[in-house]
Amino acid sequence: MLNLKIIIASTRPGRKGPSIAAWVYEVASKKEEYATELVDLAAVNLPFLDGPNHPMLRKYEK
Repeated sequence: MLNLKIIIASTRPGRKGPSIAAWVYEVASKKEEYATELVDLAAVNLPFLDGPNHPMLRKYEK
């Protein structure tokens, strides 16, 4: 069986990724061809890209 990992890559406050990923996960998990897993990088607690500002602004707090 194949594995499908849906990764929420944004870790910033106010991110939109979790709601979109939840919808994709719901649709994908109905398929029997593969096992589906939702991975949230914020839950992994990685120490990067977790500031309140978008990186494009270059206003880093850490």
